[in-house]
Amino acid sequence: MKESGPIRVPKGLAGVSVADTKISKSASDGALVYRGYPIAEIASNATFEETAYLILHGRLPKSGELESFSGDLNSNSKVDDGVFRVMAELGSKAHPIDVIRTAVSSLGSIDSKQGVPAQETSIESKMSVLAANCQRVPRGEAPRLPREGLKFSDNLLQMLTSKKASEFDRWVFERVLIFYLEHDMNASSFTVRVVASTLADPYAAASAGLASLKGPLHGGANEAAMEMFLEVSDPDRAAEYLELAFKQGRKVMGFGHRVYKQFDPRARLCKEYLAEMIKRRGEDDRLFRLSDRMERYMWEKKKIPPNLDYYAAPIFYSLGIDVPLYTPIFAASRVFGWMAHYNEQVEDNKLIRPDSVYVGPSGLKYTPLDKR
Repeated sequence: MKESGPIRVPKGLAGVSVADTKISKSASDGALVYRGYPIAEIASNATFEETAYLILHGRLPKSGELESFSGDLNSNSKVDDGVFRVMAELGSKAHPIDVIRTAVSSLGSIDSKQGVPAQETSIESKMSVLAANCQRVPRGEAPRLPREGLKFSDNLLQMLTSKKASEFDRWVFERVLIFYLEHDMNASSFTVRVVASTLADPYAAASAGLASLKGPLHGGANEAAMEMFLEVSDPDRAAEYLELAFKQGRKVMGFGHRVYKQFDPRARLCKEYLAEMIKRRGEDDRLFRLSDRMERYMWEKKKIPPNLDYYAAPIFYSLGIDVPLYTPIFAASRVFGWMAHYNEQVEDNKLIRPDSVYVGPSGLKYTPLDKR
C-alpha cells in the first residue's frame, strides 16, 4: 500500500483547527464566547477575578471560591528580590517584553512552588507586578508593588501609573483586561500549547508565550496603534495618512484580524467606553474623533474593521499609561488564558510536531574547501 504524504494546509494554519477546546471561541461574524458566555454578557456583569476563574476552571466561582481565588492572587504576588535584580541587570535599553520574559525564566529557577497548580498561581499572581515594573526596574527605579485590599485590575493600574483614576476609568480598565484575558487559538496561546505538549513546566510555557507576544502582529499592535495616532494627531489628516499607507503598501496597525471580518466585538465595546470616558471628563475629544475617522475611512476603502488593540490603545493613553507598557498589560491579563490552554493541552496530550514539505535541492556532492 502506497504511503500517503503529509496533508498540505494554508500558510499560517489559516482556517485549520488544531485542537478541541472548551475555553473560548471567536467567529467571523463578530461573536466571542468565554466558556459559553457571550463577551458582552461578561463585560457587563463580571469582575476580572470572576472571568479569570471562569477561564481557568470552566465555571463562574461561588462567593467563597472567588474570595479564595482573589486571596491567592494577592498572597502570591510578592516577587523575589533576586528576580528584580535580574531585571535591573538588563538595563534601560532592554525591550519591556524581553525584561518580563527573562524575569519569568528566572522565576522558574528560584521559585519554590511545587506542582503545576501552585506554579501557575505564582505566575498568574506575579505577571502583573513584572509587567508594571518592566521599565522602572531596568531604569534603576524602585519597583511599585501591589497594595493590600485592592482588586486585581485596580492594583495593576496603580502600579502602572501615578495618575489618579475615577471609578468609571477603573471600570473601563478592568473591561479591557477582561478582553485581553483570552482569545482562543491566538499565536501566543498556540505557542504555550506547543511548549506544554513537551511537558515542560508552566514557566517555560509562559516564557515562550511572552516571546511570541513581542511581535507587532500580535501583542505589539496596541503600542503601534497608539504611535500611529500620535503621529497623525489631527483628525483632518486621517484620510491623507491612510491613502499614503495604501500607496506604500504599509500595514495600518490596529486593523484586521485573522477571524473577525465584520467587526471585533471587543473593539466595538472599547469604542463606547472611550467615548464615555471623554464625555464624563469633559475633555477634548480629538483622539476619539481621530480614531473614529480612521476607522470609517478604512471600512469605506478596504472593508477592514478595527481590532481590540485599536481602541485599547487610546484608553490606556487616556489613563496616563506609558506606551511601552501596553503590551506588558496584555501579558498580565493573557497569562490566565495561557495557563488555561496549558492545562487543557496536558489533560489530553500529544506532542505537537507537525510535518513539512521539503522544497530545497537534493543529491548535492561535497566540494572540498580549497575548490569552492
